Amino acid sequence: MVRFRRRLPVVTAVLVALVGIAVAVYLLTRPPTSLVGTWSHPMAPAASVAPSQRFVIVVDRSEQAGTWQMGPNCSGTLRLKDISNGFHHYYRVAGTNAGCAPPGIDCLERSGDGMTDVFTPNSGKNVAYSFRRVA
Repeated sequence: MVRFRRRLPVVTAVLVALVGIAVAVYLLTRPPTSLVGTWSHPMAPAASVAPSQRFVIVVDRSEQAGTWQMGPNCSGTLRLKDISNGFHHYYRVAGTNAGCAPPGIDCLERSGDGMTDVFTPNSGKNVAYSFRRVA
C-alpha cells in the first residue's frame, strides 16, 4: 500500500497526459465545421456579353449573422434562423436594391475545405452552390 501511495502522483500525471493527448488528437483530426469567414462562388453571366460575377458570403464570428453580395449592385445581410441537420439556415435580407436577388433562405454547411449553400427561395426550386474560402 505504501508503494502505491508513492506512485500515485506519477500514475495520475501519466493518466492526465494520456487524456490530454487523446483530446488533442480528437480536436486536430475532426472535420472543420466553422462557417466563419469569406466564401466565394463564381456566378454564370446573365448575358453572353456580361462578365462573370462572384457570389460572396461573409459569415460573422458569432455565426449569427453575415452579409451576401452578387456583383457590385446586389447585396444584403444574412440573419440566422436556426441550425438543423448540420445546416445553418439564414434569412437572406435584401439591401437597397431589393429586386436584384430572390428572397429566401440560405442553408449553409461545411463540406470538406468548402461550404455548400442550398438556397431555398420563397417561390421556385432549391439551388445548390459550392463555395471556396477566400479569407
